[in-house]
Amino acid sequence: MPVLNNDKKILHFSRLSKLGVKQEIAITLQEVAEVMFTSTRHCRTLLNELRDLGWLEWTPKAGRNQRSRLYLVYAVDELKAELAQQMIAVGKYENALALIDHDQTLFGQLLQNTSGAVQREGRLHIQLTYARSFSALLPHIALRNSERFLLRQVYCCLVQCDKDGIITPQLAHHWVYNAELQRWRFYLRPALTFHDGSAINADKIAVLFNRLKQLATYQTELAHVAHVTAINPLCVDFQLDQPDPGFAGLVADVKYSIQPCSQLPSQLQYQPNALPHSQLNATTAIVGSGAFRVQEHTQQYLRLQAYDNYYGHRALTDTVTIWQVTSSQNNSPCTTEIQANVVQKTSQIRSNYPVNYPVNYAANSAEKESDMDKQAIESDQKSRIEYGCLLAMINSNAKLSLLQRKYLSQLLAADKLMAELRQSANPIEAIPAYNLLSSWLKIISTGTTEQPLPSKLTIAIFEHHTLKECAQAMRQLLEQAGIECEVNVYTFEELLQKANTNTLMEDLILISLDLDDNLPTSVFHWMLSNTVLNQSLSVEASHWLQTKLISIRQQQPLTNYLAELESISTAMIAEHWMIPMLHHRQTLYFQGVLKGVSINVWGWPDIQDVWSEEYAEI
Repeated sequence: MPVLNNDKKILHFSRLSKLGVKQEIAITLQEVAEVMFTSTRHCRTLLNELRDLGWLEWTPKAGRNQRSRLYLVYAVDELKAELAQQMIAVGKYENALALIDHDQTLFGQLLQNTSGAVQREGRLHIQLTYARSFSALLPHIALRNSERFLLRQVYCCLVQCDKDGIITPQLAHHWVYNAELQRWRFYLRPALTFHDGSAINADKIAVLFNRLKQLATYQTELAHVAHVTAINPLCVDFQLDQPDPGFAGLVADVKYSIQPCSQLPSQLQYQPNALPHSQLNATTAIVGSGAFRVQEHTQQYLRLQAYDNYYGHRALTDTVTIWQVTSSQNNSPCTTEIQANVVQKTSQIRSNYPVNYPVNYAANSAEKESDMDKQAIESDQKSRIEYGCLLAMINSNAKLSLLQRKYLSQLLAADKLMAELRQSANPIEAIPAYNLLSSWLKIISTGTTEQPLPSKLTIAIFEHHTLKECAQAMRQLLEQAGIECEVNVYTFEELLQKANTNTLMEDLILISLDLDDNLPTSVFHWMLSNTVLNQSLSVEASHWLQTKLISIRQQQPLTNYLAELESISTAMIAEHWMIPMLHHRQTLYFQGVLKGVSINVWGWPDIQDVWSEEYAEI
């Protein structure tokens, strides 16, 4: 069906709808002409056009005053929705919205129905939907899981680090560590540019890191960096005041993405969200250094465009548009066709644009299914167990003894929590967590005698679907033990601000430990500088943790980090400073739209590598 932009045809059809829809109507041509307020000659032409468009069926009968057969295939609202969906499929979003009278709920449903990949004018476009709008894509502010995935698309680091601690090039093609001088040097590729066309050189990187050193959220991690200087335009020098053979892994983290220094806040105090949503618009230029540049970022959508001067392989996808579509199902975080972190049942969507994507499938499954089950699952989704977990921090402000913390940990043990969650109306796809990583030593607390606990406990969480479910499950478990429970919900930024100012006074703080592709340094950074973790620990515990981590940094290569960090995590759980809750099963629903695309550690598709054979032949 061709896409129409003809208000008159829709007007004539709406007049016909008064006769009845989806039912046979016996009527003369003259009567139809009167309903449409037109001549019989023009009426015949209109009926034939609308029939050719598939809007109605018209079977005329010969002879004066003979009644012909009229059947309207659509109701007016259905027709508008169908036409709007076609407009969305070719990128005419504003026209589609106007046609459906700016009905945002219907618009969201139509966006979901057209999610996937399509070629327009010889360019490959991906359209996705997501359950919330995104924070500003700035590396120096605290961001949630999906935003950090997007940072990886928009920015590059000097180098990159994988889950095993292996360093590979990005903007720097070579690096050298002088252990005797405690000095790292990174050698840049020539002719690097930011998305605004300005040069990336050693001077700008030195200025950036010296500026980062002054920000409160970087001071702990960069405390051992004495100064950063440019040796020449393609060589930047980091002088340390203590050994750090794994320093290259530090600068591979998303928060050390290379950006213009002008994007950093002018004030040095803690700013959890330096650019609020109200300031996000088409005129707000986010300047990155990665495979995609931010073309537009509003509360309604984020549009990325491939950057042609990217240092590596240009993205095969030309544009990516991610629309914010609010869930209407039980306040769950995702009813999108492209999902991250939480499994939800979604209806089958239609796609008039089937495309094949020969990308390797690299997702890992925590359970073994039969070959038949695997084929069925892979037909519409990809699944993996996340690197991190959800966990509860026992706040040192609660002043609980070791025995009290141990008893509380048993009341809220992962197995009990999962059993309670299974009774929820919104079941969560997850496995119990017994340590920070699912591959680490399984810690199960041994039985202890009942200990007196406060008659009321408080729980702090941020706006997060699964954290809310866990908090409610904990409330049920505590009430079964005769303990009243109150849950306080903050925004993500509010929780971090309170933690930074040491004003999170709740007894339990539920958080999400989200880790990135640089797994060893991700875990290390979380332990070293996470504000919620540091707020919840006592002064003595925090000093012990910092001492252990600095010792690892000074003595161990990056490839040994995870083994060393496992013992620290185990000790913190054994001391009942924190209670691991669950590891999410991250599931990405493709619904037959994106075939053969792998799911990455953030639970998103690798959008850089999507392509089609049709596109390659253009």
